[in-house]
Amino acid sequence: MPIVVQGLSFSYSKGTPFEKKALDNVSLTINDGEFVGIMGHTGSGKSTFIQHLNGLIKVQEGSVEVNGIRLTNAKRPKPDYKKLRATLGMVFQYPEYQLFDDTVIKDVSFGPKNMGYKKEEAEAMAREALRLVGLDPDEVGAKAPFELSGGQKRRVAIAGVIVMKPKILVLDEPTAGLDPYGKEQILNLILRLKKECSPTVIVISHDMDEITRYANRLIIFGDGKVAFDVPMTELFKHGSELEELGLETPSAVRMANALKARGVDLGEGIVNMDTFTAAVLEKLRQKGEKVEDFNGIDWFGEKNKENAPLSDGVFGEGV
Repeated sequence: MPIVVQGLSFSYSKGTPFEKKALDNVSLTINDGEFVGIMGHTGSGKSTFIQHLNGLIKVQEGSVEVNGIRLTNAKRPKPDYKKLRATLGMVFQYPEYQLFDDTVIKDVSFGPKNMGYKKEEAEAMAREALRLVGLDPDEVGAKAPFELSGGQKRRVAIAGVIVMKPKILVLDEPTAGLDPYGKEQILNLILRLKKECSPTVIVISHDMDEITRYANRLIIFGDGKVAFDVPMTELFKHGSELEELGLETPSAVRMANALKARGVDLGEGIVNMDTFTAAVLEKLRQKGEKVEDFNGIDWFGEKNKENAPLSDGVFGEGV
């Protein structure tokens, strides 16, 4: 079942001189199977929003419904928070800082034990979760989490969240602090988890180029409201709106727009470098260029190969 949020408003320090509105009448639906990217500047309301989804922040106004579990400010009926948190797994920024137990197996199996599973069952679930995140439980299970590399620690922390196989996985800046290789590994892991474990994924990110590679929908928060909500394939239409929100359009969209201004229209639906590359190759094929070897393409023609402008190249004079 989808996530349905209606009229959600929230203020910190409510009723005091320091009251600050973090969410203002937010309504949206996230459907089963979506991969949603959420962006917004610090203080925009995005983190407050996702913490409502599993009850970490209690609803003040409006309602949140997650997989049939309804959260409101009413005292009765009391929501089943255990069931909710087994349904929606939350991975916070720098999740490895939350590792606490003596061994990896104990740490990952903490959730199932807390849910009432016997030790043997919980540890079997933990071993499966470790395998799912790409770690060998026989190799790392008996180690202290703090003996592992940074990337391994993050995988262990994610394993501790997906051990209950939540239908919805929410991740707050999952690649923060990682080098490019580590980022790629974590993002590929998220795609694997979406396919094999948690079909609905919500990721908070500050990196537009990163999020456009994976998400199929982008929601941007601003001043506690949903300022922008579009399918990723339509992002190229909204460059000016993104700039008004203080966000850069993806690199691929900027390059496609630059080419279009010079007379080369690559078509619609360009979102990331994969779609940009595919569109460029198709344009070259239409011009009769051989593009089997992408690395061998002479983008600028034979003239001024080393430092040529966008002129006298494969797209024609002046382009």
